[in-house]
Amino acid sequence: MMNVTTLTPYDTGARCEPRPWQPDHPSVISAMLSDESEDIGKVDFDDDTNETVVTVYVARDEATGKHVVHVVPFVDAADLEVRVHEEPVV
Repeated sequence: MMNVTTLTPYDTGARCEPRPWQPDHPSVISAMLSDESEDIGKVDFDDDTNETVVTVYVARDEATGKHVVHVVPFVDAADLEVRVHEEPVV
C-alpha cells in the first residue's frame, strides 16, 4: 500500500496559515495581566516559508463604536490587496 500525503492550502502556499498570538485561555489571561494587553486577539498569517505576511485584529473604535479591521503588512504594498466581502444581512 502506498502512502499518499495530501497537501493542504497552507502546505501549498495557496492560503496563509493563522497563528494566534495567544493560542489558549491561559495565554490570554497572562497577556491581560502584563504589558501585552494590546496584543490580545492579534493573529499573524504566515506564508508557506513561515514568514509573517500580515498581522490582523479587530477592535471597536471608541469614537464611532464601529468595528475596525486592522491589517498590519509585512510585505510590500504592491504584494498586498485587501478585499471586503459583503454578505446580505438576513
